[in-house]
Amino acid sequence: MKSRIAPYIFFILVFQFLMQFQLFAGELPSKGFWMFGSTLTSNNQEIVDKMANNHVNEVYLLVKGTGGMKINAEKLTDFITKAHVKSIKVHLWYTVFQDNAYLEANPDAHVYHAPFPSDSKIRPYRMTNSWVNPFYPGYKEYVADNIKYFLTHFDCDGIHLDYIRYGHLVYSFDPYSLKKAASLGCDTTRLLGFFQTATDYEHYAKKTGLIDLYSNKDPDVVTWVDMRKEVIYGYISAVRDIIERLKPGIKLSAAFMPEGATDENYANVHYAQNYALHSTLLDMINPMSYFKSYGKSPSWLKTIAIGAINRVDSKCKIATGLQAFPDAKGVAVTPTEMDEQIASSIDGGASGVMIFRYESIETDSTWNVIKNRFGKLK
Repeated sequence: MKSRIAPYIFFILVFQFLMQFQLFAGELPSKGFWMFGSTLTSNNQEIVDKMANNHVNEVYLLVKGTGGMKINAEKLTDFITKAHVKSIKVHLWYTVFQDNAYLEANPDAHVYHAPFPSDSKIRPYRMTNSWVNPFYPGYKEYVADNIKYFLTHFDCDGIHLDYIRYGHLVYSFDPYSLKKAASLGCDTTRLLGFFQTATDYEHYAKKTGLIDLYSNKDPDVVTWVDMRKEVIYGYISAVRDIIERLKPGIKLSAAFMPEGATDENYANVHYAQNYALHSTLLDMINPMSYFKSYGKSPSWLKTIAIGAINRVDSKCKIATGLQAFPDAKGVAVTPTEMDEQIASSIDGGASGVMIFRYESIETDSTWNVIKNRFGKLK
């Protein structure tokens, strides 16, 4: 007597495969922009129409920047509503480790710099910039509460994390970080000793000294760097957990420094961002491949895309971040360079592109390039 179970199981497997295929086939490549929240108005139809007419399907909209102030709720609601009518997904762009408003209320939350003997500072000292110490008590809860607010009040399609990294290897040698590192077995006195003389500082902070020690598996440096990587992981994981609780199914993406796509040890030591480790929690990573800022040509984006794709978890997509803003000397990105950036990214296997930023596109020629390229990305 033949079993009736086998055909049933076969049917279920085929059904699941077709559903997954349909889902994959229906996922369009990212064709979008980062955009400042200050660009919104009380009526955002003109902005939305311009994006739709140029085949834009995603926006990373800044809702809490380095200043720490939240976006106007009415303008955000209006923009999301109108964008959805045009099938444009809106991801809420949130800066994590920079927040002037929080620092004004909590001055001790500033990051600490390593000893800087050339400036007669032989002990770690508190900075005055916008970087927040991620170990500062209560800051992680503050970030979580803000993410909960945005997910609860707005019909967004994703959360996009920016500044989810350390600013440099010399940050943050504060008491909280040093205490945590010591508890993990790091000889923090030896670690601080790498910055005690001007010669050592030049070697370990400005050149490759600390990176070389990490590459050669120096136990104290590895413990320090791995601790910082785990801090990043913990923040991303907390946001992921909030999404799964409050709005499961929306995307979680992050902007990453591009160096990690080609030089993992450099990125680990300087930024504590690791494409392989952190991609396990993310749906999308956007390498900020700003070619002019790095003195590269647009073809460099292909290298970054390939390197990032080879490092990330298979479920995490790569959509390269394109430069639209002028370089430090005020030299603008030409329409040809914009065209080459998009082409290089797609040639490298990227699942689309995100352009930094909407406000930087000032000529019809560049818009025509974007419209033409985005129209062909299917």
